[in-house]
Amino acid sequence: MSIMLSEFLTAPAVIREVVNANKKVIADIAKDFKERGLTNITTVARGTSDNAATYFKYIVEVIGGIMVSKFTPSITTVYNSSVNLKDNMVIAVSQSGMSTDTLMVVEGAKATGALTVGITNNPESPLAKLCHYHINLMAGEERSVAATKTFLAQLTVMYMLANALSRSTAKMNISEIPPMLETFIEESKNDLSAFAEQTKNLNNYIILTRGLLQSIASELSLKMMENAYRFSRPFSTCDFMHGPIALVEEGTKVIMLAPNSEFSQEFINMATRLSLLGAEIIAFTDIKEVADIAQISFRMPACRGMETPFIYTMAVELYAAYTAEALGISAPRNMNKVTITK
Repeated sequence: MSIMLSEFLTAPAVIREVVNANKKVIADIAKDFKERGLTNITTVARGTSDNAATYFKYIVEVIGGIMVSKFTPSITTVYNSSVNLKDNMVIAVSQSGMSTDTLMVVEGAKATGALTVGITNNPESPLAKLCHYHINLMAGEERSVAATKTFLAQLTVMYMLANALSRSTAKMNISEIPPMLETFIEESKNDLSAFAEQTKNLNNYIILTRGLLQSIASELSLKMMENAYRFSRPFSTCDFMHGPIALVEEGTKVIMLAPNSEFSQEFINMATRLSLLGAEIIAFTDIKEVADIAQISFRMPACRGMETPFIYTMAVELYAAYTAEALGISAPRNMNKVTITK
């Protein structure tokens, strides 16, 4: 078993730890945000952490009604521009807490009066110490070069923070997620391994989904590129219709992440159209019509709303790890565990 796969399998235990460790600090952050009368949130992150930030944008806007924007680090690090973030809470997400660009953005944000929050897996890191508040991912040492258990930990604290900032009642009890993931792993890991073996030669494909799973599609794309050297491009089904559908011809490969949800009919319509255009569809879905249209499908369990990103994350992360194993790739090439960029 690869290091990456073994670490993915510990994610349910990490989620339990991260929930218990961060209840107070998240409540304190939400209290400070409201007392300051802030109305906007800005995130800064790279790679997997940026995918988690995309999830946060969706979830806090859906349940909290708070506008979230993403900061482009080069505005600070290359163009040397100072952006006034006084009325913002700036959330910097970095597993290591050592990225130069993230640190520079936070320093600039603090100088303009922003409330700053660092989300890292290292409470002793420069980012953790720089920010007004620190949320600890509690994942322990992550030996895999590619981020593993830290991504699900990030989704967890992002959900907790979004819920704390929201004026409405909780949409999901986060403590229910670990046993759900454990059940999914136990029931699905062998089938996912076989699915990865069946599709290991898939390359140069499109990934389609919509809504809360958009960040999960981006994470699947990233994990398949860095761990299995397979190129892909994620799109929302809506954005895909605005031009990129012109790419589709006989034999075009498309992975669909299609849970039964608000977008079920859209997923069915998209699968139908892609099939008529000659595309080869590989689906992770619990929608019968999509599974019937797809050439290959992995039967996902039925999920309720806010649970869906967690279950689908576990599925695609394990799929990426099993694909790497099937291809005989033990660790990503050309990469370091800590990526320092400016």
